[in-house]
Amino acid sequence: MVDLITKLRRQSKKVLTPIAKLIAKSNVSANSITIIGLALSGVYALSIFLTRNPLLGVLIIAVSSFMDALDGEVARVKGEASKFGAFLDSSFDRIEDIFFISPLIFLGFNSFLVSTLIGFSLTISYLRSKAELVGVKMEGKGIIERGERIIFVMVTLLVFFFDHFVGSIVFYVLYVLSVVTVIQRFYTVVTFKDKL
Repeated sequence: MVDLITKLRRQSKKVLTPIAKLIAKSNVSANSITIIGLALSGVYALSIFLTRNPLLGVLIIAVSSFMDALDGEVARVKGEASKFGAFLDSSFDRIEDIFFISPLIFLGFNSFLVSTLIGFSLTISYLRSKAELVGVKMEGKGIIERGERIIFVMVTLLVFFFDHFVGSIVFYVLYVLSVVTVIQRFYTVVTFKDKL
């Protein structure tokens, strides 16, 4: 799955780069796009709360995620890449993760599982951050990273619209894979403990 996501990211550059170059000619900054992505994740959460419409949710998540991918490319094209921009992007990603997952409660998913899934998702990202601070490369470690989790949420919503039972199964798969990824990342650091 990681290889698939990596290929998709490479292919997406063919779409993102021309758009980023077009935006680079305007006064729109990469950080502004990051903020738009966050705002859209909030709109998604509100839309699920108000309409209980999974398909609308899929559409808004897709646009929000596109903003997430676009901001980095705009920063690169405009030469605006900075530590603050990276901090802003990473911080907002965590908030977006909460917004993307928590509204599943409004569709009838178990509140305990949804809340702990949020915890596992944040832990996966936290483990990467802490591991890389001590010199352990974590990118690509673990069966499901952020991109895959967002895709799983979108697939869950899409399938749930047509069949609640099958949609719930997709959710459970996401849950299990997230737990496995936490374990994998802990194990990765443990194997390096003698070198730390």
